[in-house]
Amino acid sequence: MAIVKILVRHSPSYASLVRYILNEAKMSKAEIYTHNLRSDTIVGYVKEFIENEAFRRQSRSDQVYLFHEIISFNANEDSTALTPEIINDIAREYIRLRGIEGVILGAMHRDTEHVHLHFCVSALKFRTGTSFGLSKAKLHQLKIQIQNFHRQKYPEISQSFPQHGIGRPYVKDRAWQAAHRIDRARVKEQITGMVRICFAKATSQKEFLEFLREENFHYYERNGVPTGIEHDGTKFRFSRLLEAGQFETLPIDLTEEEKVLAEIRSIREQRAEKDRESREDREGEDIAR
Repeated sequence: MAIVKILVRHSPSYASLVRYILNEAKMSKAEIYTHNLRSDTIVGYVKEFIENEAFRRQSRSDQVYLFHEIISFNANEDSTALTPEIINDIAREYIRLRGIEGVILGAMHRDTEHVHLHFCVSALKFRTGTSFGLSKAKLHQLKIQIQNFHRQKYPEISQSFPQHGIGRPYVKDRAWQAAHRIDRARVKEQITGMVRICFAKATSQKEFLEFLREENFHYYERNGVPTGIEHDGTKFRFSRLLEAGQFETLPIDLTEEEKVLAEIRSIREQRAEKDRESREDREGEDIAR
């Protein structure tokens, strides 16, 4: 099946993720998918995600603002077989399985060896303020469901089905561990090179992370702080990819996120003021009677 990954973001970085997903160099305008969104521009989409966040009922310092969800197809797959119609069908089924209460923006990227879908998903259900997160059990169920849909409806897209252990001899644990260390070291060397190139160009932490996203490297966070790169299920800390403390030397530059948080507060205050005025009007009508 196509591989499903879900990355968590503890900062309101809607604008950067939406811009990345809708990067015209990576996609076709015909391959955009939305759910519970009315806009058709980047500015409009970002505003709607912010408005949905303003409905949050309970806030926490480590709260999740959004999810970056990815469906990847095998690099050996014939990309011409992945027609817009098939991709649209798979994307719509994924959105349905993920939940019709969600606020979701997605697009197909064809700029690398393998075709992949990217989704920006609000951490809250549409205008309810309640969580749209997934437990491990539900995430596993989602992967199985999209796998079954893919397998039953599009068996010809066969390179993206897992073939665990076919034609592979048994490998003793010690040999497997040694091979795994070699593979990890090779991958780490490649990632380290790209991370350092991005770091050399960046003038702030925000810009550094955007450069990484452009290279299809996605960071993970701990306690709301970007900590490293997650690649094919393996995590690599910035402290190991760069010199110790080097990432922290970049200016934080959270201007965009601070603006988002200020806008969320403003929307909540306006909503509270309207509710207060509405209550006062009702109370005035009761007195008049």
